[in-house]
Amino acid sequence: MNKIPRIVLYGASGHANAVRSHFEHSGVAEIIAFIDDFQGGQGLSLSGRPIITFEEWQVRFLKHPCFIAVGDPKAKRRLAGKVYDAGGQFCRFHDLPDRSFPEVTVGEGSHVQSPGYVGPNTRIGDHVAVMAMTTVGHDVEIGDCCTICPSCAIAGYVKIEDEVFLGTGSTVINGRADRPIVIGRGATVGVGAVVTKSVPAGSSVMGNPARPLRDLSRRGRRHSPA
Repeated sequence: MNKIPRIVLYGASGHANAVRSHFEHSGVAEIIAFIDDFQGGQGLSLSGRPIITFEEWQVRFLKHPCFIAVGDPKAKRRLAGKVYDAGGQFCRFHDLPDRSFPEVTVGEGSHVQSPGYVGPNTRIGDHVAVMAMTTVGHDVEIGDCCTICPSCAIAGYVKIEDEVFLGTGSTVINGRADRPIVIGRGATVGVGAVVTKSVPAGSSVMGNPARPLRDLSRRGRRHSPA
């Protein structure tokens, strides 16, 4: 039987506590502390675990792996870089036989919550959170520091670049082997959006079919009463 790692979560929000609950109740990891750059060092705790400063982590828990438990992709990249620079480490949860997906590569510091499905010929980068009840199809590439919220559906032949945020219940479809759907770096896909064509880097889209927010705003002004 594989030994459950004891890890520290970077983040101490409700989202971080939800990550803690999932990891512990599914037997992924034991959480021993939370790092928080604002609340740490004040004697606070979350679900019985201390909320510590980054400096305290360096002194007391440096040998224990971290997991970045924040949803914002840009913040995730910044905090991961901070841990690396301090000599910290991250787990590779899905390298273990009982937690791997066939013909799928999952990077360092990334986790696919259960229940969930990832199809073959798919690569998930580093520091990616794929939350529960999400399906990821075949031949999909997900870049580093992405957040895939619960109940997303990503069909086959999709490329999601670094630092993308997919809101809860969003869907990405219509990719083809010769022309995959590409969601550009730093893009945000709103809750329940249905993406049927590529999304430019840095843009925000929502709706069915998904459109840039500026286009939806213009459409709303055209149809507003005089």
